[in-house]
Amino acid sequence: MIKRISIMVLLAVALATVTFAGKPGFRDICRELVEKAGTGSVISGVDGWLFLKEELQHISAGRFWGDAAATASGVKDKSVADPLPAIEEYSKLLAERGISLYLMPVPPKALIYPDRLISTIDPKAATEELELYREFYKQMADRGVKTIDLLPKLLANRDKAALYCRTDTHYSGAGLALFAGAAAEVLKKEGWYAALEKKTYAKSKLLVTIRGDLNQMAGGTGPDEELELAVVTGKDDGKQVESDIKSPVILLGDSHTLVFQAGGDLYAKGAGLFDHLSAELGFAVDLLGVRGSGVTPARIKLFQRAKQDAGYLDGKKALVWCFAAREFTGTGGWKKIPVAP
Repeated sequence: MIKRISIMVLLAVALATVTFAGKPGFRDICRELVEKAGTGSVISGVDGWLFLKEELQHISAGRFWGDAAATASGVKDKSVADPLPAIEEYSKLLAERGISLYLMPVPPKALIYPDRLISTIDPKAATEELELYREFYKQMADRGVKTIDLLPKLLANRDKAALYCRTDTHYSGAGLALFAGAAAEVLKKEGWYAALEKKTYAKSKLLVTIRGDLNQMAGGTGPDEELELAVVTGKDDGKQVESDIKSPVILLGDSHTLVFQAGGDLYAKGAGLFDHLSAELGFAVDLLGVRGSGVTPARIKLFQRAKQDAGYLDGKKALVWCFAAREFTGTGGWKKIPVAP
C-alpha cells in the first residue's frame, strides 16, 4: 500500500537532500518555502508551529540596509527603502529634546527556531542571518543609535520555554518577559532613574487558550494554543497598570506592545510588555502602541500626541521602540517622521 505523504514532509525531505548536496543557507530555504507557499500568507512548520510568510520573505532578502535596501525592501518607493537614515534622524530629533531612543526589534521566530520550521535542519542553521542583525545593530551604534539586542537572550533560552507563540505572530509570555527585563536593565542605568519614585508590583499566573492569528489566517481549523502568562498588579492596591502620560519612559510600537495587554482579540489584559516593563521599572510607562505597522503609524501617533499637547514631551527621558523586525523590509518603507511640530 502506498502511504500518503504530506506536502510538508516531501518538502522537508527535498530540502534535506538539497542541503546535504549543495549546502544552501537558511536564507535559501526560506526563499523556497515562500515560493512554494504561493498566495498563502502562512507556512506550516513542525508539530503545529506556524510561520508568517512575510517574515520568511524578510529573512530571504538578506542585507536590508544601505545599497542593498532597494532590492530587499517590499516598498514601492525605493527612496524610503533604507531604515538607517530614518532611524538615525529620529534618534537625533529625540536627543535634541533630551530623550534617548532605544531600538528594540522583535526578531522573526524562524531565526530562533529554524528547527520548528523544518525538522531536518540544525537549530543553529540561521547563524549567517543572525550575524546580519548584529552587523545592522553595529551600523546603528556607529550612528549613535542604541539598540536592545535580544538575540543572545533568545538563543540562550529558546529550549527552556517556547519564547514565541506556535500559532501566532507574537512572542509568548516567556518571550515578552525577556524583552521587558532587557529594556528595564538598560533604562535602570540611566542617570535619571534612581531619583524616581518607585512602586512595588505583584505577578499572578494566568492560563489562557488562544486561537492564534496565524491559525486564523490559515483558515482557523488548527488546534487552539494554551499559554501561561503573568498578570501584573499593584502589590498594595491590586490594580492593573494604567498608561501614564507623564511617565519619563515611552513604549512605542506595534501590536507587540499591545498583545496580552489590551484584551479582546489580543487575548488578555494586564500581562503584556507594557505591564511587565512597568513592573520591572517600578512605575507605569507611557504606552503608545498601534495595531499594524509599528514603523510609520506609531511615530505618527506620537507626533499627533505632541501636536495636541505642547508639553507632552516635557520630562520624557527615554523611548523604547518595539516592532516586528520584518518591518525592516516591509511594504510601508521608512519615511522620515518628525517627533513634534
